[in-house]
Amino acid sequence: MTARERLVCAVAALAIGGGAAAWAGDRAADTGAPAPAGERVLEAVEGLREDHVHVSDDARAMLGEEDEQRIADLIAERDLPVHVVVWQDSWFAGHDHYIQALDQIVARLDEPALVVLWQGSDHSYATTTTGWTVDRYSPDWGAATEEPSYLGDAALRLPEWLEALPEDPLTRLESDSGGSTGTGIAAGVALGLPAVLGAWVLIGMVRALSGRRFRNRPA
Repeated sequence: MTARERLVCAVAALAIGGGAAAWAGDRAADTGAPAPAGERVLEAVEGLREDHVHVSDDARAMLGEEDEQRIADLIAERDLPVHVVVWQDSWFAGHDHYIQALDQIVARLDEPALVVLWQGSDHSYATTTTGWTVDRYSPDWGAATEEPSYLGDAALRLPEWLEALPEDPLTRLESDSGGSTGTGIAAGVALGLPAVLGAWVLIGMVRALSGRRFRNRPA
């Protein structure tokens, strides 16, 4: 192999290696741990572990202590896997978006749950623990909804919603165990094909710079 060929191989190897490293970094970022939670989220998690309801100090105008206790008692009486967080929406609460904050709360709960974040009519949201969902179209749900109406008073809307929920509002998502082999094959192809194409391009570059041509094999 000439000096020019070795140089081409080195440059191509660096390019392919850099691309692979970048791809691996992206994959690690996708599957890595969530961003550290701020104090507001951690306080909410501690409050939910006590009685499934957390109301921050700045949200007492939306839900007073007596109404908070009423909601906690209703959840306990029906043994519902529901958690309720009430706080004021804020751009300076240590998270980029309130949905991110809710995801951080859900990820730190020790049990499957349907969690409601009440911030008023415009920026409220509900979600479930990973691996679980709500089957809104199940006959057990009747006229119930997967999240409360956020229009109006939290002290009225939250109990109405809780009372209408079925006894077991959560449904476990079925894992695709039969598709694991197919998924593995697809991943293997996705990983192997770029390497094969890269090697083919590398060989072509070396031959082109060295003046060699690919030999046509007889049919």
